[in-house]
Formats: sequence, C-alpha cells, structure tokens
Amino acid sequence: MRLLVPACFLIVAVGVMYGVKTFLQKDRSASSAKVEPAAGSAGTKSPVKRIIETEEGTFESLTETGKNPAIPVGEVPMPVIGDVEKDFPPELQTVDGGIAALALLEEFLAMKSLDERLPLIETKRPESELISSVLNGPLPEVLKTTVDVRETNAIEQVIDYYYHVDFASADGSPNPQTMLVRSRGTSPPKVVVDPFLDVFGGRFAAFAEKPSGDAGTFQVVISAGAFCYDDVPGPEKKFTLKILARDDAKEIAKAYFGKRSKIGDMLEDETSGLAYGQPKPCTVFMRWNTEEDPEKPFLEALDIKALDWNP
Repeated sequence: MRLLVPACFLIVAVGVMYGVKTFLQKDRSASSAKVEPAAGSAGTKSPVKRIIETEEGTFESLTETGKNPAIPVGEVPMPVIGDVEKDFPPELQTVDGGIAALALLEEFLAMKSLDERLPLIETKRPESELISSVLNGPLPEVLKTTVDVRETNAIEQVIDYYYHVDFASADGSPNPQTMLVRSRGTSPPKVVVDPFLDVFGGRFAAFAEKPSGDAGTFQVVISAGAFCYDDVPGPEKKFTLKILARDDAKEIAKAYFGKRSKIGDMLEDETSGLAYGQPKPCTVFMRWNTEEDPEKPFLEALDIKALDWNP
C-alpha cells in the first residue's frame, strides 16, 4: 500500500501535465492563425518620399533611398479613415499634389505679366524688384518639362516639387533650368521664384561676372569637388564649388572654399547632407575675395545657409 499510493499520484500527475501541454499547443496554433496579417495591410509600406523619372515612366519610390522596387504613380494605395484624406501627414498623401503642382507650373510659364503671376508665386523680394525682373513679361518657349524630385518635410507640412525645365535659347538650343513648386499644408501650391531669379534671371551671373566689394546669398544648385586645379591663391588648400542651373548643365561659375572652413567641415561630416560630386539645390553665402592675392581675385563660398531653397 505504501508503494501503491505514490505510484497512483505519479500517474495522475503525468496525465494532467500531458493534457495541459496538448491544450496549450492547440491554443497557440489557433492564436497564430487569427493574428496573421493580411497581405497588403496598412503599415506594410514605407511612406512615399521620392518621385523618379525613368524611360519607363514616372515612379514613386517607397523608401527614402529609392533602392527598393518602385510602383507607378497613381497606384499608391491610400488608407482611408472616414474618407477624409487631409487627416494624413504630407508624406502619406497621394500623388495628386504633384499633378496640381505641375499644372500650376505650366500655367505660370504661359503667363505674360507679373500681375498674372503674383497670386501664384512665393517670394521674399519686394514687388518693386519683381517689376524689373524676367517675371514681368513673357518667358521663352518651353521645350520640355520633366519631374525631378519630390521632397517632403512632414514636421513643417511642406512638400517641394522640383522640375527640370528646358527653355528655348535665341538659337533654339535648350537652356536648362531647375524650378520649384512648393505646397504648404492645405494651401494651394506656389512657384518659388527666388531661385529662378537668381539663376535664369541672371542675378548670380551678374555677381560672378566681375569682382566687387559686396557679398550675397544665392539659391543655386551646387556640386562640391574634392580638388582645386584652377589658378587661384593657394589651390592646394582649397576645394571647388561648381554653381549650376541644373545637375546636368555646365557650371555658371566656380567658387572656392578652404579645406578647413564651414563648408569643408560639412563635407567631412557624413550626416550633414552635403557630399562630394552630388549636385544639390542650396542657399549659399558668397563674396569676392580680393585680399588673399589682389592680382588673383576669386569667388569665395563662405557658408551654406540651407541645404534647400527655403526662404
């Protein structure tokens, strides 16, 4: 009897443990089947960050780098809550904003006077200055307009749409330019004209034409080079900054900066957003350096105020 009681207890305990184990396995399998996400459910894709123009058409990348497979514009699935799309942050909006931005740009380019264009533009310049600019009159014929890049700032609720515009020169050849249309929150998009005036309007070219005692801030496309082979004072201590209208165009002029300068330090910092040989729209502060060698004045880039064309 002394041996029989422990034996019975052991048998009962083993039976209970086996039953519990079997129950838990079945419950776990059922739970896994219930929570398995459906293919294409919300949250499986990264926010749209960039529009890419290729020979096959216009595509939106689903990552910031654009390295993942892209999908054709207009096929980006849009989650809906109460059928109110405006509740979503800018980086989750559909590409309809790009369609409106391009339509606005085409309307702007076809206009004939400043009065027509004023309601469509964003600028920090006084109207008195705009009256004497290229905006107060018809622009040259547009040969081609293509989408470049779309950049989103979700915090400020701003979306920037960059376009490549080829104007016809006097001889009929293309005059390549970069133009920017900006959307702020729920407001209608506007054409940002200050970079257009700096480059196409000739403000920077006039500044770079001959030495002066003035300094200026310009919104241009830049490309930094890690060497300096030009005839400027101390080339071994300097880097080169090409000033461009567009990344595929010849430079308008070259500026120079010291290897140990604000811009040089930015290039050494991999997190700064500025890299060698990668053209980028920037706001740059420049002057003519006539002190280092009065016989060899050169255009000096002192600082990059912003890595974009914000006012």
